[in-house]
Amino acid sequence: MIEAMKDATQDTINIIHNKVPNRIRFRVPLIKHKQTFADLLKQSLLSNEEGKGIYHAEPNIVTGTILVKFHPAYHSEEEVVQLVEETANRLRDGKIEITQKHKNPRLGKMPPGAFFTRELLVSITGNVIAGIFLAVIVAG
Repeated sequence: MIEAMKDATQDTINIIHNKVPNRIRFRVPLIKHKQTFADLLKQSLLSNEEGKGIYHAEPNIVTGTILVKFHPAYHSEEEVVQLVEETANRLRDGKIEITQKHKNPRLGKMPPGAFFTRELLVSITGNVIAGIFLAVIVAG
């Protein structure tokens, strides 16, 4: 029973701060220490056709929060709260696809061959030669 209560409270999305007009900071335990989920939540909120008035979403994976800024001509605060909850629930239930790019955020940014550059090979070779030289001196 206590375990079920813990799970229920871990999934709860709360409003932390909404005193500034057209800005709401939510606590979303799902994104805490999970960059992939935070990125997916942000992208889903910004690309959702129903959320066209949401123009900024800034997740923080350290605190497990997301700041959402919206245009009041499109949404009321209650609609934004509902949209964030629905999107987070879809993410939690696996209804938002995690693409290969989301699994490895560097995948799309690194040019081919970036792992084995000339400088890396020179550095490795130099370290190997220095290691052999040192072993000969110590053994000699």
